[in-house]
Amino acid sequence: MTAPSTDKAADRRPDRTNLVGLTREALAEAIAVEISLDAKKARMRANQIWRWVYHDGARDFATMTNIGKEMRLRLAEVFTLDRLEIVERQVSTDGTRKYLLRAPGPDKQPGIEFECVYIPDVGRVGALCISSQVGCTLNCTFCHTGTQKLVRNLTPSEIAGQVLVVKDDLGEWPSGGEGRK
Repeated sequence: MTAPSTDKAADRRPDRTNLVGLTREALAEAIAVEISLDAKKARMRANQIWRWVYHDGARDFATMTNIGKEMRLRLAEVFTLDRLEIVERQVSTDGTRKYLLRAPGPDKQPGIEFECVYIPDVGRVGALCISSQVGCTLNCTFCHTGTQKLVRNLTPSEIAGQVLVVKDDLGEWPSGGEGRK
């Protein structure tokens, strides 16, 4: 039996906590509370999940092979590893990539949109300009976020999610491609 996929839009449920963007401490606490593990075991699981998500690009608990199958099933029942939706991706002739992203809204309401930009010709590895707010006071005409009124700060999940989506798109995970599904 395999764990349910956390990558499918139909599988996204508001009653599950998205682990993307949580600190290691918050991740361990969520696991301890929701899965009923003692603090030591919860920290160990948090470290494993952290590595899978941020080093390997895991998008699904089923790929986390150093975690037992039953635990992976339980994690998938309670938590998600949801990515932001790419609404639009533009690639310029110099390789610059501009992403219009959407975070899900509450209770199936339309989500919020914001942009991030990957610029390849900065330093050795390029630069990633991420949004930290919905809307902006700078009013840059080339940036979708800059054309919106300032609405709110983005959540840690929405900020970290931008990095994950771009790494997926650039194939920058050790396994290549879109992270581990």
